[in-house]
Amino acid sequence: MQPESFPIAPRTNRILVVDDDADIRSLTRTFLEGEGYSVHSSGDTDRAAQIFRRSPGIDLLVTDYSMPQRTGLELARELKHLHPSLRVLIISGVFLTEDEHRLIQTEGWRFLSKPFSLPQLLAEVHEILAPRTYRSATLIA
Repeated sequence: MQPESFPIAPRTNRILVVDDDADIRSLTRTFLEGEGYSVHSSGDTDRAAQIFRRSPGIDLLVTDYSMPQRTGLELARELKHLHPSLRVLIISGVFLTEDEHRLIQTEGWRFLSKPFSLPQLLAEVHEILAPRTYRSATLIA
């Protein structure tokens, strides 16, 4: 699907972007803010967990899989424990095993392989944050 087919992002959605690559983190944050999202960002998982605890209402975690302190999967599990309705998008430029992909799917999370285009990222974010009724309608159509 092309990003143009998605509704405009509600201004209330809040996203936490976690990536140790400063360029990717900055570009992702700037792009998502330009699309109307409220975005927090961090270059390390411990700081990201602190931001999450101090910023209630984060709807989506976008995290790199490979981080220096712990994996994005470990961070996602911790934050989901605090806020079970948190949605998760794992991004990675490294090869993930079948077991890792299966774990992501089992958790109901999404995966996006690096390098990705900004429209691909936006399409994933819109799909993840779209109201369930919208997603159901597009699956039926």
